[in-house]
Amino acid sequence: MPEAPKEFAASANGDKWYLGHNGTADEHIVIHHANDASGGTETRWPISSFLKHFGDHPQGQALREALRDAGSAEQEAPSEHTPVAQKPVISFPWSRNMDRLKD
Repeated sequence: MPEAPKEFAASANGDKWYLGHNGTADEHIVIHHANDASGGTETRWPISSFLKHFGDHPQGQALREALRDAGSAEQEAPSEHTPVAQKPVISFPWSRNMDRLKD
């Protein structure tokens, strides 16, 4: 049975971030639940993409801490040579880079 996603960050406006598992790709992912006022949408990110965009934000720092606590930092942190499937990313107001990723 798959492990339930674990919350690692929450913002004052009600957004929440979880560390989950993508069973089809057998990798850990970040799941973002937007607050109800923002539509309550769920966005899923590969860890490397999430850290690339939000690594210096509080939720990126909380993810690094959660990975260290889980003993997974070396497992999940890809090297610069690890290919990562890029998908279009929804821009969020707290994102400094408002451009969408290109395939």
